[in-house]
Amino acid sequence: MSESSYYLTLAEVTQSARLSAETVITIVDCGIVQPQGEQPRQWLFEPQMLALIQRACRLQRDLELDWPAVALALELTEDLQRLREENQRLRRQLSALMDLDVGL
Repeated sequence: MSESSYYLTLAEVTQSARLSAETVITIVDCGIVQPQGEQPRQWLFEPQMLALIQRACRLQRDLELDWPAVALALELTEDLQRLREENQRLRRQLSALMDLDVGL
């Protein structure tokens, strides 16, 4: 986890996202976010987790997915973004190498 200067409690997350505690608990149980703490009343959420929870809720609502499918969709989306960034990095490296080769 990255270091944050503050955390949100379960109550703050439910109020901010306008969700029930049961929904947030389900989201955590599916591994979509991983708050600090052992039990719901002890959970501390990093602020960026709120945006991920809201994104998960939009996917669940808009695509009518169950929560495990939402978790998978988010994981695949994250993998795709990582692969795109890696592809761009490799293309830049290849271009630099090709420019060096042309100069010889």
